[in-house]
Amino acid sequence: MYKGYSWSCSDVLSLLSINYNPGKEENIISCPFCGGKRFGMNIKKGTGHCFNCSMTADSASYYAAAMGMSLNDARDDIKHRLNIPDATGKLPERKVFKEVPQKETAPVEKRDIAYRAFLEELILSKKNYDNLLARGFSSDDIEAVGYKTYPSAVNISFESLCRRLQEKGISLDGVPGFFKTTNNEWTIPRFTQGIIIPQVNQHNQIEGLQIRKDDDLRREYDGELEKKCAWFSTKGKHFGSAAHTSVHVATDFIYNKERSQYEPIIHGGKVTLTEGGMKADLVHCLLDGKASLIAVQGIYALTPLRTCLSELKKYGLHTVNIAFDMDYLTNPNVKKGMENVSLLIKELDLKEDNMMNWEFKRTDRSGKTFLLKGLDDYLAYEYKKIIPVTATQKNK
Repeated sequence: MYKGYSWSCSDVLSLLSINYNPGKEENIISCPFCGGKRFGMNIKKGTGHCFNCSMTADSASYYAAAMGMSLNDARDDIKHRLNIPDATGKLPERKVFKEVPQKETAPVEKRDIAYRAFLEELILSKKNYDNLLARGFSSDDIEAVGYKTYPSAVNISFESLCRRLQEKGISLDGVPGFFKTTNNEWTIPRFTQGIIIPQVNQHNQIEGLQIRKDDDLRREYDGELEKKCAWFSTKGKHFGSAAHTSVHVATDFIYNKERSQYEPIIHGGKVTLTEGGMKADLVHCLLDGKASLIAVQGIYALTPLRTCLSELKKYGLHTVNIAFDMDYLTNPNVKKGMENVSLLIKELDLKEDNMMNWEFKRTDRSGKTFLLKGLDDYLAYEYKKIIPVTATQKNK
């Protein structure tokens, strides 16, 4: 038993028909909050958290989220189904399953307004600022990309933050990342703190937000760190909305008054494909804004990439350069994904330039070998002699 509950975590998982290994203290099961498959539950302690969305829960709150109930109703329902009487000897009433109401994702125009107002309410912590400098960003670059630090509930009231947004006339209805509490107040999830990276489309609109969690705050469970990045999403939450996978366009924009929209400048008619919004932003900055990049969220996310490339053809795009991390040399899955991207480029009648290759193994003065896996690592080293800390390895 845990936290005074008259049931075990195993009892609750059995009620929910969730497969788990009873002989193993720590199990990876499905997440009732984001729908992912990486919720780490400690069966003995009866608590756990999701490696994808970072939500935490004990056995009762896990049951509540899975069944769409309030926490009090969930506790009563568990007791009823397990035949556990209350202090008077009576069984609580059986609760009726209630589906958690969801909101359809708002159009990008509405999301862009809400996200920009949300970011204005936040700051970039000194730790995150110094981290960006260490990666190769300049002070001006950091201001231009608009990164902020995801807030902590210890330092700020999430409900008050959302009220301030509403007082400014910002609608949060259907905006992924926002949801309502049982008191009908808008709020945001309690994610692990990190850097918020706006995901910008070809018209300089913020499609969504990603959070690059601080490495020193990422929690370890069963010997594995929680996922490095997370979407600002509230799928499965009360009046929440799901974030859709999108690509990030890192380039210069010019405002078209006649069309009342920003339009991309495709430098040289070419875009370079890479993975991760921060990586694309850094490369764009290191090249003094003289390059256009598209960051995909995984090499198999082809649908949003197809849409973006098709749109960019209207602005002079004719050549695509693939510059994914150099692990394609050793990872067959990455290589296969790159082949699919090449096929997509041909289908859209675009030219594929020679893929960027670089010597990704270097040795410092002390004889230690370090890797320049990504294009951002390579350029940061070439231009600023910055050695990626996470890539430093002992000389074998």
